[in-house]
Amino acid sequence: MQARVELAETTGKAVLASMPARADVADALLAKCFSTPVAAFRAAAARALAPRKAHAELVATGEAVHALLVDGVADFRALEFWISTRVPPVSDGNNFGVEVQNYVIEQLKAYRVSLAALTEALATYHSSRAAALEKLGGAATTIETSAVESTESKVEEGKGKESKGSKLDKTTKTTTKEDSDDQRAHIVELDVRHYVALEGMVRELSQSYVKAHALVEKNREKCEFPRGAETGGGRMNSMY
Repeated sequence: MQARVELAETTGKAVLASMPARADVADALLAKCFSTPVAAFRAAAARALAPRKAHAELVATGEAVHALLVDGVADFRALEFWISTRVPPVSDGNNFGVEVQNYVIEQLKAYRVSLAALTEALATYHSSRAAALEKLGGAATTIETSAVESTESKVEEGKGKESKGSKLDKTTKTTTKEDSDDQRAHIVELDVRHYVALEGMVRELSQSYVKAHALVEKNREKCEFPRGAETGGGRMNSMY
Protein backbone atom coordinates (compact mmCIF):
# COMPACT_ATOMS: atom_id res chain seq x y z
CA MET A 1 0.00 0.00 0.00
CA GLN A 2 2.85 2.36 0.80
CA ALA A 3 4.17 1.97 -2.73
CA ARG A 4 0.82 3.12 -4.10
CA VAL A 5 0.85 6.17 -1.85
CA GLU A 6 4.35 7.05 -3.01
CA LEU A 7 3.30 6.62 -6.65
CA ALA A 8 0.33 8.91 -6.04
CA GLU A 9 2.70 11.54 -4.64
CA THR A 10 5.10 11.27 -7.56
CA THR A 11 2.29 11.43 -10.10
CA GLY A 12 0.47 14.24 -8.32
CA LYS A 13 3.56 16.42 -8.06
CA ALA A 14 4.35 15.83 -11.73
CA VAL A 15 0.81 16.82 -12.72
CA LEU A 16 0.98 19.96 -10.59
CA ALA A 17 4.27 20.97 -12.20
CA SER A 18 2.87 20.36 -15.70
CA MET A 19 -0.30 22.43 -15.27
CA PRO A 20 1.10 25.72 -16.64
CA ALA A 21 2.29 23.88 -19.75
CA ARG A 22 -1.07 22.12 -20.08
CA ALA A 23 -2.80 25.50 -20.00
CA ASP A 24 -0.42 26.72 -22.72
CA VAL A 25 -1.40 23.76 -24.92
CA ALA A 26 -5.07 24.63 -24.50
CA ASP A 27 -4.37 28.28 -25.32
CA ALA A 28 -2.46 27.22 -28.44
CA LEU A 29 -5.48 25.23 -29.61
CA LEU A 30 -7.65 28.30 -29.06
CA ALA A 31 -5.37 30.37 -31.26
CA LYS A 32 -5.17 27.71 -33.95
CA CYS A 33 -8.79 26.59 -34.23
CA PHE A 34 -10.94 29.41 -32.90
CA SER A 35 -9.51 32.58 -34.40
CA THR A 36 -12.34 32.78 -36.96
CA PRO A 37 -15.15 35.15 -35.89
CA VAL A 38 -18.51 33.47 -35.44
CA ALA A 39 -20.10 35.36 -38.35
CA ALA A 40 -17.34 34.25 -40.72
CA PHE A 41 -17.57 30.67 -39.47
CA ARG A 42 -21.33 30.70 -40.04
CA ALA A 43 -20.91 31.84 -43.64
CA ALA A 44 -18.25 29.20 -44.32
CA ALA A 45 -20.38 26.46 -42.75
CA ALA A 46 -23.32 27.42 -44.98
CA ARG A 47 -21.16 27.21 -48.10
CA ALA A 48 -19.71 23.83 -47.09
CA LEU A 49 -23.02 22.21 -46.17
CA ALA A 50 -23.76 19.09 -48.24
CA PRO A 51 -26.17 16.16 -47.80
CA ARG A 52 -24.81 13.29 -45.71
CA LYS A 53 -21.46 15.06 -45.25
CA ALA A 54 -19.87 15.95 -41.92
CA HIS A 55 -18.21 19.29 -41.27
CA ALA A 56 -14.73 17.76 -41.49
CA GLU A 57 -12.81 20.66 -39.98
CA LEU A 58 -15.20 20.95 -37.04
CA VAL A 59 -15.07 17.20 -36.43
CA ALA A 60 -11.25 17.29 -36.33
CA THR A 61 -11.35 20.21 -33.90
CA GLY A 62 -13.83 18.35 -31.72
CA GLU A 63 -11.54 15.33 -31.58
CA ALA A 64 -8.62 17.52 -30.50
CA VAL A 65 -10.73 19.15 -27.79
CA HIS A 66 -11.97 15.77 -26.59
CA ALA A 67 -8.39 14.51 -26.23
CA LEU A 68 -7.44 17.53 -24.11
CA LEU A 69 -10.50 17.13 -21.91
CA VAL A 70 -9.78 13.45 -21.31
CA ASP A 71 -6.22 14.31 -20.29
CA GLY A 72 -7.57 17.07 -18.07
CA VAL A 73 -9.91 14.72 -16.23
CA ALA A 74 -7.01 12.33 -15.63
CA ASP A 75 -4.77 15.17 -14.39
CA PHE A 76 -7.29 16.48 -11.90
CA ARG A 77 -8.05 12.98 -10.67
CA ALA A 78 -4.34 12.31 -10.05
CA LEU A 79 -3.84 15.60 -8.21
CA GLU A 80 -6.97 15.08 -6.15
CA PHE A 81 -5.88 11.56 -5.22
CA TRP A 82 -2.40 12.65 -4.16
CA ILE A 83 -3.69 15.30 -1.76
CA SER A 84 -6.28 12.84 -0.45
CA THR A 85 -3.47 10.50 0.59
CA ARG A 86 -2.14 13.33 2.78
CA VAL A 87 -5.31 13.51 4.90
CA PRO A 88 -4.28 12.87 8.53
CA PRO A 89 -6.15 10.81 11.14
CA VAL A 90 -9.28 12.38 12.63
CA SER A 91 -8.48 14.57 15.64
CA ASP A 92 -10.36 16.81 18.08
CA GLY A 93 -8.07 19.78 17.50
CA ASN A 94 -5.62 21.46 15.14
CA ASN A 95 -7.97 20.94 12.21
CA PHE A 96 -7.72 24.28 10.39
CA GLY A 97 -5.15 22.87 7.99
CA VAL A 98 -7.35 19.83 7.43
CA GLU A 99 -10.26 22.09 6.53
CA VAL A 100 -8.08 23.88 3.98
CA GLN A 101 -6.92 20.55 2.63
CA ASN A 102 -10.50 19.29 2.28
CA TYR A 103 -11.50 22.53 0.53
CA VAL A 104 -8.74 22.06 -2.03
CA ILE A 105 -9.77 18.45 -2.63
CA GLU A 106 -13.40 19.49 -3.16
CA GLN A 107 -12.40 22.20 -5.63
CA LEU A 108 -10.26 19.77 -7.61
CA LYS A 109 -13.14 17.32 -7.68
CA ALA A 110 -15.48 20.05 -8.96
CA TYR A 111 -13.06 20.86 -11.80
CA ARG A 112 -12.78 17.18 -12.68
CA VAL A 113 -16.55 16.58 -12.68
CA SER A 114 -17.13 19.66 -14.82
CA LEU A 115 -14.58 18.57 -17.43
CA ALA A 116 -16.00 15.04 -17.50
CA ALA A 117 -19.46 16.48 -18.20
CA LEU A 118 -18.04 18.42 -21.14
CA THR A 119 -16.73 15.22 -22.75
CA GLU A 120 -20.22 13.72 -22.57
CA ALA A 121 -21.77 16.82 -24.13
CA LEU A 122 -19.62 16.39 -27.25
CA ALA A 123 -21.62 13.37 -28.42
CA THR A 124 -24.92 15.24 -28.61
CA TYR A 125 -23.70 17.35 -31.54
CA HIS A 126 -23.19 14.37 -33.82
CA SER A 127 -26.54 12.76 -33.02
CA SER A 128 -28.42 16.03 -33.52
CA ARG A 129 -26.66 16.81 -36.79
CA ALA A 130 -27.17 13.30 -38.16
CA ALA A 131 -30.90 13.53 -37.51
CA ALA A 132 -31.06 16.93 -39.22
CA LEU A 133 -29.09 15.75 -42.25
CA GLU A 134 -31.62 12.97 -42.84
CA LYS A 135 -34.19 15.63 -43.69
CA LEU A 136 -31.94 17.48 -46.10
CA GLY A 137 -32.52 17.19 -49.85
CA GLY A 138 -30.95 14.53 -52.03
CA ALA A 139 -31.79 11.58 -54.22
CA ALA A 140 -34.27 9.13 -52.76
CA THR A 141 -34.87 5.73 -54.35
CA THR A 142 -38.18 3.94 -53.98
CA ILE A 143 -38.75 0.35 -55.09
CA GLU A 144 -42.32 -0.63 -55.84
CA THR A 145 -43.15 -4.29 -56.25
CA SER A 146 -46.33 -5.66 -57.81
CA ALA A 147 -47.44 -9.19 -58.64
CA VAL A 148 -49.22 -9.71 -61.96
CA GLU A 149 -51.05 -12.96 -62.71
CA SER A 150 -49.93 -14.49 -65.97
CA THR A 151 -52.38 -15.79 -68.57
CA GLU A 152 -49.88 -18.44 -69.54
CA SER A 153 -50.52 -21.98 -68.47
CA LYS A 154 -48.56 -25.17 -68.53
CA VAL A 155 -49.27 -28.86 -68.24
CA GLU A 156 -47.36 -30.80 -65.66
CA GLU A 157 -45.53 -33.66 -67.29
CA GLY A 158 -47.22 -37.03 -66.92
CA LYS A 159 -50.16 -35.64 -64.95
CA GLY A 160 -52.17 -33.83 -67.55
CA LYS A 161 -52.97 -31.04 -65.11
CA GLU A 162 -53.02 -27.46 -66.21
CA SER A 163 -51.73 -24.78 -63.84
CA LYS A 164 -51.45 -21.05 -64.01
CA GLY A 165 -48.32 -19.20 -63.03
CA SER A 166 -47.59 -15.65 -61.99
CA LYS A 167 -44.70 -13.30 -62.54
CA LEU A 168 -43.29 -10.51 -60.38
CA ASP A 169 -42.74 -7.09 -61.90
CA LYS A 170 -40.40 -4.65 -60.14
CA THR A 171 -40.32 -0.96 -60.83
CA THR A 172 -37.85 1.54 -59.43
CA LYS A 173 -38.51 5.23 -59.05
CA THR A 174 -35.91 7.83 -58.15
CA THR A 175 -37.11 11.11 -56.75
CA THR A 176 -35.23 14.16 -55.54
CA LYS A 177 -36.28 15.89 -52.34
CA GLU A 178 -36.16 19.65 -52.38
CA ASP A 179 -33.94 21.38 -49.85
CA SER A 180 -35.63 23.37 -47.14
CA ASP A 181 -34.00 26.73 -46.40
CA ASP A 182 -35.01 26.39 -42.77
CA GLN A 183 -33.50 22.92 -42.55
CA ARG A 184 -30.21 24.09 -44.03
CA ALA A 185 -30.17 27.04 -41.63
CA HIS A 186 -30.86 24.65 -38.74
CA ILE A 187 -27.85 22.47 -39.60
CA VAL A 188 -25.61 25.50 -39.99
CA GLU A 189 -26.79 26.71 -36.59
CA LEU A 190 -25.87 23.33 -35.08
CA ASP A 191 -22.36 23.74 -36.49
CA VAL A 192 -22.08 27.29 -35.15
CA ARG A 193 -23.30 26.29 -31.71
CA HIS A 194 -20.81 23.42 -31.62
CA TYR A 195 -17.98 25.73 -32.69
CA VAL A 196 -18.82 28.18 -29.90
CA ALA A 197 -19.26 25.35 -27.39
CA LEU A 198 -15.89 23.83 -28.26
CA GLU A 199 -14.19 27.18 -27.77
CA GLY A 200 -15.86 27.50 -24.37
CA MET A 201 -14.71 24.01 -23.40
CA VAL A 202 -11.08 24.78 -24.20
CA ARG A 203 -11.24 28.08 -22.32
CA GLU A 204 -12.73 26.32 -19.29
CA LEU A 205 -9.99 23.69 -19.42
CA SER A 206 -7.23 26.30 -19.61
CA GLN A 207 -8.72 28.36 -16.79
CA SER A 208 -9.25 25.25 -14.66
CA TYR A 209 -5.56 24.40 -14.96
CA VAL A 210 -4.56 27.94 -13.98
CA LYS A 211 -6.96 28.15 -11.03
CA ALA A 212 -6.14 24.67 -9.74
CA HIS A 213 -2.40 25.29 -9.95
CA ALA A 214 -2.71 28.57 -8.06
CA LEU A 215 -5.01 27.02 -5.44
CA VAL A 216 -2.69 24.12 -4.66
CA GLU A 217 0.52 26.15 -4.73
CA LYS A 218 -0.90 28.83 -2.42
CA ASN A 219 -1.95 26.12 0.02
CA ARG A 220 0.87 23.67 -0.69
CA GLU A 221 1.97 23.34 2.92
CA LYS A 222 -1.57 22.72 4.15
CA CYS A 223 -2.17 20.21 1.35
CA GLU A 224 0.91 18.17 2.23
CA PHE A 225 1.13 18.80 5.97
CA PRO A 226 -2.29 19.92 7.22
CA ARG A 227 -1.15 19.77 10.86
CA GLY A 228 2.35 21.02 10.25
CA ALA A 229 5.49 19.40 8.90
CA GLU A 230 6.87 18.73 12.37
CA THR A 231 3.91 16.45 13.17
CA GLY A 232 4.32 14.51 9.93
CA GLY A 233 0.69 15.45 9.39
CA GLY A 234 0.49 13.76 6.05
CA ARG A 235 1.62 10.47 4.66
CA MET A 236 3.22 8.87 7.71
CA ASN A 237 0.19 9.52 9.92
CA SER A 238 -2.43 9.37 7.22
CA MET A 239 -5.34 7.01 7.03
CA TYR A 240 -3.37 5.14 4.37
